[in-house]
Amino acid sequence: MSPGCQGEPVFQEVLDAVKRALEDHRRLQDFPTEEVARQLVLRGYLREEPSLTRVADALASLEAEEQAFGPDVPTEDA
Repeated sequence: MSPGCQGEPVFQEVLDAVKRALEDHRRLQDFPTEEVARQLVLRGYLREEPSLTRVADALASLEAEEQAFGPDVPTEDA
């Protein structure tokens, strides 16, 4: 795992995990940040629970990306 604060996943790991989790379980976007963070570990996307700040930042980043490009336009990762 990449270095983070006390074994905590770094932002890019959290972002990638949130992106995969939302692709697999779209309802997670309606969950509170605390529950999304917990589900990332429970569903096996991350080994350690990330900080709520990183999860919130990842969710905001993905939301901004979707607003900028639209949900049907592939990004460079697709």
